[in-house]
Amino acid sequence: MWRRVIRSRGFILLIFMIIFSFGILGQVDTRMHIGGSDWDLDSLIYINIDDFIVDETTVTNTVSLDGIMSAQPQPELPVEVGADLDVQVGVKQPVATSAPIQEANSKEEVVPPVAEPPKVEEKKEERPTIFVHKVHPGETLWDIANAYGITVDTILSANDLRDPNRISIGQELQILSVKGVLHSVATGESLWEIAERYKISMDEIAQANSISDPSRLQPNTKIVIPGATRLMPRDVLIVNGQLQKAFDWPTRGRISSPFGPRWGKMHNGLDIAVPTGTPIKAAADGRVTFAGWNGGYGILVIVDHGNGVETRYAHNSRVNVKVGQKVERGQIVSYSGNTGVSTGPHLHFEIRYRNNPVNPQTYLK
Repeated sequence: MWRRVIRSRGFILLIFMIIFSFGILGQVDTRMHIGGSDWDLDSLIYINIDDFIVDETTVTNTVSLDGIMSAQPQPELPVEVGADLDVQVGVKQPVATSAPIQEANSKEEVVPPVAEPPKVEEKKEERPTIFVHKVHPGETLWDIANAYGITVDTILSANDLRDPNRISIGQELQILSVKGVLHSVATGESLWEIAERYKISMDEIAQANSISDPSRLQPNTKIVIPGATRLMPRDVLIVNGQLQKAFDWPTRGRISSPFGPRWGKMHNGLDIAVPTGTPIKAAADGRVTFAGWNGGYGILVIVDHGNGVETRYAHNSRVNVKVGQKVERGQIVSYSGNTGVSTGPHLHFEIRYRNNPVNPQTYLK
């Protein structure tokens, strides 16, 4: 019996020695389940000690709670700066090879060149061209207009022609490349005045003629008035300090009393006999400075034409304008009558220069 006990104890001691020797050599699982149940033989694995000799490029073995994982050399993974690291303990991380990366780097991304937007050159407004056409035998204004692609009215307006049927061989006609008229600047005429007369803005005229300084418009310069249908030249009343024959008749009728001495006095105007209510028109452009009753003149209208020139319209039955109103040549300013010192219905018309009466017949066209 004791021999059996000694033998069994010796066998047990042998087993512990073997186990202890395995523990020293590192050939047994560190989990010995002391005080536990049966041995887990699956946990007894072979470990090669050479595998634990690592260099700087290997990754330290991670220990799982479930068992000892074999340490394998792991290549250093490229880590993107700022990226999240998703490394789990005991989980073998996928090894990224450098081939795809090199392939991706070798293929340079082709970026199509960005086309620059086309440069848009500012379209410069060209001044309308003025052609000079010499009339040939058998040529009519209609033939000339068709040849230049314009209308007969444009030729008439540009050349101030009254009758389209009256042109002569060798006559030089000015042909505009645009619809409009060719205006000759009169002495003392401003661009503002021209624009007002033609009812076209100053900017349009200046742009069409490349006028940079409208205040320096020279007399006798010919400028194009774009869009105008008829020529409206200014009848210059004063040239070099002298009155010109440039006034329109305010009305037509029999002259009942001329300018000059009469009944021992000076008659300062021209009397034109017309029925009461006859329209009386402005002899030139100007501004109304008086409209109403004025002693022996009766109902009187006075128009100031600038440069010391004024006209007077007396013995009217009524007025058609107000003080300060701008009037144009030919505009009705009053209606004839027999008011004031008068012997019958008529118009008493005066032209004054620097407040001195002059003979109207000398300056009426």
